[in-house]
Amino acid sequence: MKNYLARQKDILSETEEKRLENLNIMIAGAGGLGTNQAVQFQRLGINKIYLYDYDQVELSNLNRQICYGRNDIGRYKVDVAAEFLNNFELDTEIIPCRKKIKKNLDLLQDIDIIMDAFDNFTSRFILEELAVENNIPMIHGGIEGWFGQVMNIIPGKTALLKDVFAGAENDKKPAVISPAVSITANYQVVEAVKIVLEKPDILINKLLLINVLTGEIEKIDINR
Repeated sequence: MKNYLARQKDILSETEEKRLENLNIMIAGAGGLGTNQAVQFQRLGINKIYLYDYDQVELSNLNRQICYGRNDIGRYKVDVAAEFLNNFELDTEIIPCRKKIKKNLDLLQDIDIIMDAFDNFTSRFILEELAVENNIPMIHGGIEGWFGQVMNIIPGKTALLKDVFAGAENDKKPAVISPAVSITANYQVVEAVKIVLEKPDILINKLLLINVLTGEIEKIDINR
């Protein structure tokens, strides 16, 4: 185990340590959810993070997208995020991919889990199609206001976003507050880790709803 991971050693078996060390994650979107996810995965000591985005940093991003500051406005997000993460000199390889998620995108063969870090369902549905076609688990996350939601899409085992949220292709940018983003992203990371480590209580055909204002968390059953 890498020496900076000593504080998590006692809660992981050797097999679990190896699984995390070999884990390759694709993060689709380098915004609020994506930057928070990337920071957490790096601190877990995983092998690779493929960070996909084609947008540039804007002023309105700075309330929640934790890899960027005013001096980064106008630069490509994946380039700035990679620089930010690499400055910590940890062992996770950060691979910036300045690409748009499209239906004909060829996914890299070593991706273990896909993280949904989008802010609209049009892009999420395309990402889900790619995940299903390539038989890769995808962890959905979404935020609006003080609320967050998390759902696992495991091909062949769970319901799909396109079934649960059919007709939700409204691409209006939701209002968001930073703590809701961070908390939701962290729950997504935990779900990814649970899947990789084969832990119990994975969200299977369940939607996790998080209200950060009241502190209430609810699991809703979903019919496949």
